Order: sequence, then C-alpha cells, then structure tokens
Amino acid sequence: MDQESSKLNLRTGWVRVGIAAAQAILLYCLYRAGTQQVWPATMPMVFFPLLLCGLSLPVIAISSLGQMATGKLLRWLGFLALVLTGLTLHDWLRRNGLNNEWDVPDEVNPVAYPSSLLFMFSFLCLYVAQSLKLAYEQKRQGANQYPLYFDMSWKLLVQLVFSGVFVAALFAVLYLGAALFSLLKLEFLSELLKREWFTIPVIVLAFGCALHLTDMRPAIVRGIRNLLLVLLSWLLPLATLVLAGFLLTLAVQGTELLWDTRQATNLLLGACVVLVVLINTAYQDGAAFAGVPKILRWSVRLACVLLPVLALLALRALQLRIAQYGWSSDRLIAVVCALLALGYGLAYTRAALAQDGLLGKIAGANVVMAYAHLTAVLALFSPVLDPARIAVADQLSRLRDGKVSADKFDYRYLRFQGGRYGREALEQMMQEKALPQSAQIREKAAIVLALTRQEYGKTEVEIIHPFEVWPQGASLPEGFLRQSDNKEKGWLSDRDAKCLIAKTRGCDVLIQDVNRDGKPEVLVLDRNRNYGGNVYFEVQPGVWQSEGRIDVRADDCEKLNQGLRAGHTKPLPAWDMLDVDGLRLLLIPDTKLRQRCKS
Repeated sequence: MDQESSKLNLRTGWVRVGIAAAQAILLYCLYRAGTQQVWPATMPMVFFPLLLCGLSLPVIAISSLGQMATGKLLRWLGFLALVLTGLTLHDWLRRNGLNNEWDVPDEVNPVAYPSSLLFMFSFLCLYVAQSLKLAYEQKRQGANQYPLYFDMSWKLLVQLVFSGVFVAALFAVLYLGAALFSLLKLEFLSELLKREWFTIPVIVLAFGCALHLTDMRPAIVRGIRNLLLVLLSWLLPLATLVLAGFLLTLAVQGTELLWDTRQATNLLLGACVVLVVLINTAYQDGAAFAGVPKILRWSVRLACVLLPVLALLALRALQLRIAQYGWSSDRLIAVVCALLALGYGLAYTRAALAQDGLLGKIAGANVVMAYAHLTAVLALFSPVLDPARIAVADQLSRLRDGKVSADKFDYRYLRFQGGRYGREALEQMMQEKALPQSAQIREKAAIVLALTRQEYGKTEVEIIHPFEVWPQGASLPEGFLRQSDNKEKGWLSDRDAKCLIAKTRGCDVLIQDVNRDGKPEVLVLDRNRNYGGNVYFEVQPGVWQSEGRIDVRADDCEKLNQGLRAGHTKPLPAWDMLDVDGLRLLLIPDTKLRQRCKS
C-alpha cells in the first residue's frame, strides 16, 4: 500500500460507515416527511436546508476524512452548511409557492422542494470547492501546486462516478436475485426492494462504502483516471477538426442560418464545454505535455483558439434573443455561462500563443476560473444576481416602453417563472391605469394570477369572458359556489372549477328543473360543447353534488344556443329509463352523425 493509503486506518473506515448510516437515517426521515406531508416538509425554510445539506455534506465529510484535520473539517462543513442554508432560504423566498419546476402538479404533491437548478449548480460547485479545499490542505501553497489540484479533482470525480456505478451494480444483483426467487414463488426480496426503508439506506450505505474502498486504493483510482484521460484526449483532434470546419463553413455561408435555428446558444455552449474538457484531458497536469504526440499538441493549441470564437458566437446569439424578447432567467444564466466560456477561451488562447508552446498558463487559468465558477453561482442563486428579479424588471420595462403590446406580453412567464417578483408585478399590473392598454393589462393579469399551475403548450393568455347563466335573468343558486370543495363527494369537476371559480375556461350555465321535483338544478355546459357538461343537484340544503353527465346531441348548433339563451327548455318524460326495484336501466337511442356545437 502506498503512502496515501497508509493514512486511512480501520477507525477511519468505521467513522465513514457511521456517517453514511446517519445520512441514510436522515434522508429516509426526510423522504417520509415529504410523502406524508408532515414536519419538516411542511416548513420549507427548514426542509430545504436539511435536504440539500443531508444529500451533500456527509459525502464531503467522507471524502475529507484522513485528508483534513478534524477541527478544519468541522469548520469547513459548518461554512458549507451556512452557504447552502442561505442559498436554499433565498430559493424559497424568491418563489411563488408553487412546485412547478419539477413538473409535478401541486394537487398531486403539495410539498415543495428546492429548485432543480439549485440542486444541479450547488452539487457542481460543491465538487469544485471540495477539490480546491483538499488540494489546498495538502500543501497550502496556492495555485502554484497545480498538479495537486489536478490530481485531487480528477480523483474525486472518478471516486464519485465509480461509487455510483457500484450502487447500480449492487441493485442489478439484487433485482436479479429477486427475479430468481420469484421463479420459486418466493417474493420476499421483490417486496423488500419496494420498501423505501430498505432501498434508501442500502443506496446511501453502499455509496459511502464505495467512496471508502476507492480511497483505500488510490493507485487503482489513478490508473483508471489516466486510462480515461488518454482515451478522451484522442477525441480532441476529431472535435477540433469538426468545429474548425463548422466555423469555416459559417464564415462562407453567413450566420443567418445559425440564428434562425433558435438553438444556437445551447449548441455553441455545449461545444465550449466539450473543448474545455478535451483540452484538459490532453494537457492534464502539464508535467508530461511536452512528451505527447505532436497531433495532440497542435490540436490543443487550435482548440484553445477556437474556444473564444464559439463563446462570442453564443453571446451574439443571446444578444439577438434578448433584443427581440428581453431578458429571461434562462437567458441570464446562459449569458453567465457564455462569459465563463469566454474567460476560459481568452486565457487558453493566451497560453496557446506563448512561445514555448507548452501551454503552461492553462494551469493558473483553470484555478482562477474555478473560483470564478463559484462566484458566479453564488451570485445567481442569491439576491445579488437573481435571474428572476432581473428578468421580471426587464419584461415590465419593455411593456411600459411599448416594445411589446399588452396582447403579446407573456403574463404566464411572470406567474410561473418569475417567482415572487413576477407575482408582485402581476398584482401591481391589476392596478395599472397609466398605460394606454391598461384595461387589457388588468384583465390578463387577473386571469393569470387565478391560475394554480402552468398549462404547458400555451404561450399566450386567452381572455375568457365570464360564464353566462341561462335563461336570461337567471342566476346561480345561493351558496352554490361557497360550499367546500370536496372532490370525494363529487363536487365541482376540474373543468367546471376552472370556469366558475378560476375563470380560466369558458362554460355556460343552464338553470333548469330536470327531474320535476320543484327545485332547479345547475347544468354546466362546456362552451364549445365538445365535452358536454355536468348536472349538479342539491342533495340537501346548501350541499350540491354532480349527479350526471350531459351528452350534447344536436344537428343545428346555432339553434341550440339560441334556444338555451331564450330558456326554451323542458324536461321530457323518462321514456329512456326503466326502474327495476329501485335500479335503473338507461336506454340510449341511436343518433345520426352530428356536428359539434360551437359558441
């Protein structure tokens, strides 16, 4: 065993297992709280920090044991916990209370979770910060010890990836065993794998043990890393050739085709990421770069020159979109990413143009850009550079300056992606009186504020006029809309609630005594008649229930609408229903093909 592994004794292994066990218990408790909707899941300002810290800090503690003194480790974990708590609290306070970022309707899972972007960027930054911290604690000599930074960062990445592979392999074996036992009619293992109290601890403990095992054999990890880097580095000549050919073709044909795709930014930023990764797989720690084949050395130098060009094209694509549609959260994040890519490109180009040709300045650039990444993420997920705040302010400015009309303005963006800033803006727009189209702005803002979740696929808000009650002069019965919404008792359907309460869907209401009991029933008809409607009966004073569906069977739709408005309706004798000792047989007559009625 080499010198590195000699620092890790049996006691360190048991401490790591204990940390993983504590993490498993915490995550299972948080899972149960989320699924059962109990504390702390009902208090996001507690639940968010616990979840993010519970997922990340134990992994950092396991990777740090044996590499960092106990006191320093505790201070490091405390600092990271404070940072994560601040980020998660801001993530909750900036939101509008909906869980829409996970595409889960609130009525399905009313428990809120930290935003998916916060998960992704915080884990990425924790990886960068942990790599820098471990390298710093090893030598405490700053950026001049780049080989150590390189070694610690790639070692940690390989450990994390292979620990995940180990967990996947473990469950593949368990599911294979479950399938084999099922052949013998023994389902105990299959049932066990369906229980969260089993799967969550097994995942966490297996991941923690895998981290420890890979740390016990650093030479093996380093060998796997070197093999991976060598294989990836030989992709660089191909990537450089493809991207150079793309830029030459672009120079000949012009950029209009690129801008017309409306996907240029994502593709260009993806190309930048590929180049940065492949350049570093070839350069590695710089110690052996002089001995690599010439084709790789020249590919690295050419790739360094191509990188800032791609980053500038991405910024140009974003500038065109921003000029056309204004700022949005995604565009602001993309601009920050493009600026980081440009920073890499300029630094790498400077290194590539150096006379020695060994690109030694890449080492310092990587360390500086790592800290730039951390700074950018902290700014984006804090009040300093909150994308939602900036985007909402810009969109409102465009509306006030007349750059976008009231009917083309994206109110839904404010409601579902603008966080609390967007909601506050909509509430202010409901009081708008100074702008020329203030009436339309107030109406659309009120409609969007009434929505409870985003309806995907609709980009504009359609003004839904209030429902009509027929015949003329009729009104909804007293208390019809004031009783509690209890779906188990068959109260308002989702469609009817959107029409009568939220007013985000069109419908018409007919007041008619359909069963001749002397009391009016409420018939709610879909406005285009495609879905018929529902019949609501007053089953006891003040309590209404849906007791039937309406199937529209008509050939002359306009005549039907005129008759409904005029009140020319009457119930027919129930010739199509037979009573058999209190049971009913419904006879449905054949009808010829008819058109769908439209309002």
